[in-house]
Amino acid sequence: MTSSQTRKTFLDFFKSKGHEIVPSASMVIKNDPTLMFTNAGMNQFKDYFLGNSIPKNPRIADSQKCLRVSGKHNDLDEVGVDTYHHTMFECLATGVLVIISKRKL
Repeated sequence: MTSSQTRKTFLDFFKSKGHEIVPSASMVIKNDPTLMFTNAGMNQFKDYFLGNSIPKNPRIADSQKCLRVSGKHNDLDEVGVDTYHHTMFECLATGVLVIISKRKL
């Protein structure tokens, strides 16, 4: 099975279960000073998790292009110095976004 077939099978399955298929966001984050690159499949939904925005459909699935540099440490000074301080990958992600109002707690 090719990567395109895997992606299509994944997204088609979750679409059939009522998930909204969301396009991949940019790998370079433009409006978030806390992230330089998209390094996980759910980064584009940060505003939902923080309660700043409410999704049209709480069931989502996406195929997100991601970039990590030197694993979890993100040591950008080492990128390009050797052959292992950068990783680009595609993350197939699905989730149910449940927004809990602080007023309800």
